[in-house]
Amino acid sequence: MPRASNRVAVAILSIVLTAVACSRPSSNESPASRADSAASPTPRPDSAVAGADLRGTDWKLVALGDKPVTPTDTARAAHITLQPDSKQVAGSGGCNRLFGVYELNGQKLRFSGVGSTKMACKDGMDTESEFLKSLLRVAGWRINSQQLELTDSAGVVLARFEARPKK
Repeated sequence: MPRASNRVAVAILSIVLTAVACSRPSSNESPASRADSAASPTPRPDSAVAGADLRGTDWKLVALGDKPVTPTDTARAAHITLQPDSKQVAGSGGCNRLFGVYELNGQKLRFSGVGSTKMACKDGMDTESEFLKSLLRVAGWRINSQQLELTDSAGVVLARFEARPKK
């Protein structure tokens, strides 16, 4: 009889261990990444931008609406980076540094507290002003045809970006 009870105990232990193992996250998945995945959907294959993610990528502004943006000085190209840990946005309007915070919930994106330094530049101040105003109207995002598009609440593209290579 002791053998039968040992087999039952081993079977119960196996079931319990299997249940525990199946309910635990994989060892390379942090609690933060599980929380972030709920807020940010996994990119679709057609939305991959050379491995770039919405957050943590340096996005160079290439168009405001359907108007192309060409920087006069490539070192001062307008760009943004959404910091994944701090929920802050940082970058440049093309002349001045910009900063603010963002809220990301799936395909919804909102910027608030957007501001910039106040230097005057010879060129690009109109574009910079329009860019900062457009950030405050952003309601959504999508990665399409190798570009990030920030959209308003009606889905109209406000700004288009390309991923900048990591330095």
